Amino acid sequence: MLSQPNTTPERYAKPPKRRWYWLLFPAFTSQLILLGCGGSDEAGPDKQASAADVGYIELQPQAINRLNLLPGRVIAYQVAEIRPQVSGIIQSRLFEEGAYVEEGQQLYQIDPARYEADYDMSQATLEDAKAQRQSAQALATRYEILIESNAVSEQEYDEAISALNQAKAAISMAKAQVKMAKINLDYTGVHSPISGYISPSTVTKGALVTEGQPAPLATVLQLNPVYVDLSQSVTTVRNLRERLTPTRLENDAQATFPVRLFPTSTEEPYEHEGTLNTAELAVDPQTGNIRLRSVFPNPDNILLPGMFVRASVEVASRAKAIIIPQKSVKIEPDGKQSVWVIDSNDRAQKRSIRTGVAYQNRWVVLEGLEAGERLIVEGTMTLTEGAELRPEKINPEG
Repeated sequence: MLSQPNTTPERYAKPPKRRWYWLLFPAFTSQLILLGCGGSDEAGPDKQASAADVGYIELQPQAINRLNLLPGRVIAYQVAEIRPQVSGIIQSRLFEEGAYVEEGQQLYQIDPARYEADYDMSQATLEDAKAQRQSAQALATRYEILIESNAVSEQEYDEAISALNQAKAAISMAKAQVKMAKINLDYTGVHSPISGYISPSTVTKGALVTEGQPAPLATVLQLNPVYVDLSQSVTTVRNLRERLTPTRLENDAQATFPVRLFPTSTEEPYEHEGTLNTAELAVDPQTGNIRLRSVFPNPDNILLPGMFVRASVEVASRAKAIIIPQKSVKIEPDGKQSVWVIDSNDRAQKRSIRTGVAYQNRWVVLEGLEAGERLIVEGTMTLTEGAELRPEKINPEG
């Protein structure tokens, strides 16, 4: 059977098929309106979520004892190089090498025969001068009586007085010669000018020594106490002076500053405490450093001249400073130092500071920070100026 053509009018045709998702459009639109209306209520939590979490410490002045470790070298308190004051042959050595000798103890004996003869000769010269004076004195006395009766002339009297004065001068000269001869005779015995430990002798019995020779016969070192010369850069010395000045103001102008010594690479300090003695007022042109001299007792001779040590200068406990962790300090491209602090509105603030010497793993702050401020030590990597923060106080020792 042949199919019949569709002759149904268009108005009676089946309506086109609508897609189902258009039915959801009104509901979706109403949801967007509701979300838009509720946006203001959610702004607060979002804003808090954008604040940065940071850890801070509250700055408080702390008493610090050890400012920093300085390299140093032990120097003998006194050094005496023994040299002969007269020439001659060494007859004997009167000390044990390396032993302790007392001040004034005889160390060597030089052959005294020549100097004994000089002394005897000067004594004889003095006796002759005394005899000459006695004769001149008698003549002058006699002429003084005779001139009153014109028995002698004025010229004869004047010559007698002149001879007496010459005799007196000869006595003075003879006495000086006796004194010089006695000094030279005494110099044949070589004595130690100080107490200390004596080095090995450079000469033996029978050696010829000369007056003022450049090579010493031996060297005596006083080792109790000893000096320890510390080396410090000019910049660090200025910082050290800034740290020590408050202590002097709090105490008195004559305040002393203890020094702790570390003879070895360990942290075990030397049992005796020293004191800072003086600072050299000149800079070594080769190293750019200044020498600080300290004095240490050395009763057991542990510290020997030439020994390299480390030392730390300490201040009184009342001298306080603000110290901050080294990790909180940022070095800018221009070499300046800066840190992040929290202002009163809990916002990040960048602060330029100046630090002094190192104290353990922290810096001593010279300027830029005050007590009571909050220093950010954790979470500084992504901070920007004025950024909102969620601060949390942490342990300063952490």
